[in-house]
Amino acid sequence: MLKNNSYKPSTFLSKYIDRFYVLEQSSNDFFDLPEVLPGTGLELVFHRGKPLSVNQETLPKAHTVCPRKMFRFDKERKVSFISVRFKSGAFRHFSPIPFSELNNNYFSLKSLWQSNGEQLLDELESISETIDKIEVIERFLLEAFNRFHNEDNDKWDLIIDELYYNFNGLSIREFAKESNLSLRQFERGFKSQFGLTAKEFQKIARFQDVVKKMLLRKESDYLDTILENGYFDQSHFIKEFKFLTQKTPLEYLNEKNFASHFYHVSIKKDDR
Repeated sequence: MLKNNSYKPSTFLSKYIDRFYVLEQSSNDFFDLPEVLPGTGLELVFHRGKPLSVNQETLPKAHTVCPRKMFRFDKERKVSFISVRFKSGAFRHFSPIPFSELNNNYFSLKSLWQSNGEQLLDELESISETIDKIEVIERFLLEAFNRFHNEDNDKWDLIIDELYYNFNGLSIREFAKESNLSLRQFERGFKSQFGLTAKEFQKIARFQDVVKKMLLRKESDYLDTILENGYFDQSHFIKEFKFLTQKTPLEYLNEKNFASHFYHVSIKKDDR
């Protein structure tokens, strides 16, 4: 089993960050990390030892993870990292890199913030305690927010949140009408903010919500769950599951994945 812990961000950053997630495991044998399923968020990962690799390509010491397709890290003997889990679309307030480039990619701190990113890495290298590292990362992110936040984009936070939490509610045309935008303006604006169409985002949000529920409940009999979340029938869910993961639900929903995955229950505001 992987050892992990979660820390709640400061009050201001909690609007944009779900949690700081810390994972550690060492082993004499190589082991598989859980597969990373498609999602709507972005993670900023700081490796505390040797960086992980994907398809035998070593990742930067710190980098983004922005999965819109399923992938897996290569097998390792030792894993240790701190991950900043940003909420859907929130990272665009902290960096000038558009989501059209961030999606399914691994940007280093230098690519994101040039010399400031390299200075952050140097500072973190001199700190041993996890909580002290998190405080330094928070301070850096607050400074980045002040540099890159554009108030003109704030209205899209509400739209992204509404699509994320109410993916089974209104149609995209109805969302556009509620936002006082034409369908064309809405679709163009959403894609410029998130790098995906609103329809693609809606599908991934629904998939993510359903799979998270099934894994946390260890639920292999999922028919009621998928119907409650807007899938027409089992065939519809299987087709979408396979499109997003290249696997069928039957192939994925097994004891190994029930026991080891990256989904977690919400943490309380006073947890730290």
